[in-house]
Amino acid sequence: RVLGWIAVPVVLAVALLGICVSFGWFSAPSAFPASRASLASAHAEDCLRPGFALRVAFVGNSFTYCNDLPHLVQGLLAGSLTGNATSVKVGACLHGGQSLDSIWTQGARQSDEEKIGGHDMFPTVLALLSNPCGWDVVVLQDHSWGPALPDSRAEGLDVLAKHYEPLLRQNAGVSPPPLVVLYQTWGYREPKKDLDLGELDKQFETLTWKLEEGYGSYAEELRRGGLEVAVAPAGQAFKRLHDRSPDLWWQLYQSDNKHPTALGSYLNGAHLATAVVEHPRFRDLFGAGLKLKTSWPAEIRPYGNNAPPSDKDLQRVL
Repeated sequence: RVLGWIAVPVVLAVALLGICVSFGWFSAPSAFPASRASLASAHAEDCLRPGFALRVAFVGNSFTYCNDLPHLVQGLLAGSLTGNATSVKVGACLHGGQSLDSIWTQGARQSDEEKIGGHDMFPTVLALLSNPCGWDVVVLQDHSWGPALPDSRAEGLDVLAKHYEPLLRQNAGVSPPPLVVLYQTWGYREPKKDLDLGELDKQFETLTWKLEEGYGSYAEELRRGGLEVAVAPAGQAFKRLHDRSPDLWWQLYQSDNKHPTALGSYLNGAHLATAVVEHPRFRDLFGAGLKLKTSWPAEIRPYGNNAPPSDKDLQRVL
């Protein structure tokens, strides 16, 4: 999409931002400095430059910021472009420990920006999804067990219908609305005893299946709202490795038994990128499909300054 429009959408977006602040719709916990307010205008300037950039937004928590998944996906997509697009731009609203509902209210956490390279973090979901350029793809990730349990699943469906869908359909006036990619997560490596999911020794399988079911419900809700949806089945990929190669599956987790290592994030990033590349809307941009490099990108810092995965392990996990 070559973006030829200029001033009016930018003015409208700034006006909307002012209204939201005056009514208190941006909550205090994010505590972004004033300089962060310039991010939206910087992205607006980007979309006025010559050349078509594929624009991808991320909403989620630590499962998304671990190992800088947004920029990992950016690199995977950019390295596979063969069509008219010249680059891939990303933006994010991320806050550790949050759900789609609570991040809507609380917004991003400033300290989490350093985990994605110190840039491209928006203060709120509203600011992100109201960006004047619009988005081609929006990746959504709920709490790590949220879609699996009835009450939290109902909460997720409610916030999607009330808040996310209207903004996604509007897409800052840019047509068409974005492709929504649901980042389907996985069960924990060790059971969490306070989760009511039956037998503890089967919790990984049960939680992974319940998450798949929950994200399926989210997909149905978003489609009813008139949006195109793809699911990135990271949880299913974890399950396949669990069954096929338990030693490699063990390496997908950090020591807390839930967050992904860099190896796990690379697997997740490959599934997120594949969901974009293989969607009919974007196939012309990726004529040769997804080109996966079996080496960790030097510009991405693994979470906690851990060592990057070996080329051999990347080959095995893919």
